[in-house]
Amino acid sequence: MKDRPAEILLKQFEIIQEKTSVERLMMGFEMTELSRTIILNQIRRERPELTEIEAKIELFKVFYKSDFDEETLNKIADEMKRFFQQELA
Repeated sequence: MKDRPAEILLKQFEIIQEKTSVERLMMGFEMTELSRTIILNQIRRERPELTEIEAKIELFKVFYKSDFDEETLNKIADEMKRFFQQELA
């Protein structure tokens, strides 16, 4: 990030490094969960017609669009939808 002076970034780094490995891991989990919540809320706002399952599949696509080509991503999404539909049946 370039929105803070270097000395502030250094201080942030020092504070984080003072934490235990478990505390840093928990921070990472919390940040990941926060980002998931923010993105899922954005998906729901932009596409309110989606079911809960469809919204979560769209969330998956957002998170993994850089890891898979579009065809593979859609195949995985289709399998996820099938899986969730079977779970509800």
